[in-house]
Amino acid sequence: MTEGLPGALSLTLPSDLSLVRPFRKMFEGLLAGQGWDDESVEDAALVATEVVQNAIEHGSRNDGSERVEVRIDLVRGACVLEVKDPGTGKGPQSLLSRDVSVPPDMESPRGRGLYLIHRMSVAFDRLPSGAGCCVRVRLQVSEA
Repeated sequence: MTEGLPGALSLTLPSDLSLVRPFRKMFEGLLAGQGWDDESVEDAALVATEVVQNAIEHGSRNDGSERVEVRIDLVRGACVLEVKDPGTGKGPQSLLSRDVSVPPDMESPRGRGLYLIHRMSVAFDRLPSGAGCCVRVRLQVSEA
């Protein structure tokens, strides 16, 4: 645990895409405040944004009526981000069954988020959680 922080920071976000950007800014500030370099902050924030946006856009009705649970654990040079969705969107199988190690079709206008998360995270887990899913990623400071 980093000195001065609780063991974890837990947030509950309404399932509204307009909250993704403020979440990203808060997350960037949190990591920068822990001494993460700019490149590591940007990379981690990109992954965190994808995870939260996917939970809202695909794991909920995306109308603000539901909640997405976010937990951030900071340890020396690393961050574990856990995001749980309510499962009322596409349903958990669309997330759990996807092969994230295969690059998406370059002609497709969408579908790069899970591949990006997989490639940019030290660890990436997708688990059932109630009616929805829990995505857990481990991010860390880039080595110079």
